[in-house]
Amino acid sequence: MKHLTFLFLAMVFSMLSCQQKQVLRPTMGPITESVYAIGLVRSDRTYDLRLGVVSSINKFFVREGDLVKKNQKLLMIDSGAVFIAPYEGVITHLPFSLGETIAPQQSLLTMVDLKKLYLEASLEQQGALKVKRGQEVQISFESFRSAVFHGKVQNILPRNQEFVVQVDLHNLPENILPGMNADLSIVISKKDKGILLPQNAISNGHILLKRNKKTQKVKVTVGVIDSEFAEVLEPILNPDDEIVLPKENQL
Repeated sequence: MKHLTFLFLAMVFSMLSCQQKQVLRPTMGPITESVYAIGLVRSDRTYDLRLGVVSSINKFFVREGDLVKKNQKLLMIDSGAVFIAPYEGVITHLPFSLGETIAPQQSLLTMVDLKKLYLEASLEQQGALKVKRGQEVQISFESFRSAVFHGKVQNILPRNQEFVVQVDLHNLPENILPGMNADLSIVISKKDKGILLPQNAISNGHILLKRNKKTQKVKVTVGVIDSEFAEVLEPILNPDDEIVLPKENQL
């Protein structure tokens, strides 16, 4: 009697164990691998007027917020010298008043070209290794979550033990200004159609493939990877194949 009870309990446990095994099937669809970062809007041209001698301002021809044209007069100092705009831009800073003494190398005026903007972001080494010039970048701002803007990687360079990516921008709204933050999604690679599996179905480069009622551990080669899925290049999977989730990844 005890033997029969033990056998019955073993069968129940076996059935429950089988029922608890989670299986899934491969899916077919698009996949995009991206590197994500937070970028800062910068101007490609900033004019910061500084002098090498003690001086003062005799006359202003502009005010903060003015849009000036190339060769337009900006200000006159006590020596009578007049400074003009090197290009079109907006006056963003006039820190001194008329007649106030200005020490050498202090900024008298700052002007920014708001038509030549770019994004700059710091990347981790793993992401920087994947980024190249010319890659597509999708850009979003917190106030424009429904809109996605586009740019391209202009440069990837080292700076002070960091890896900096610079992104050329296109068709931004006029109210986007230097100093604003943006979310960047740098497209590394993408496939319009691939055989996909959730990443948690892959353990140490292998999957548990159930085919023709037989389950075996199979090595996989992956292609494009996003935050959730991986494209499986080898082995060739069929829609009817079942993939058993590794025990540590089962819910």
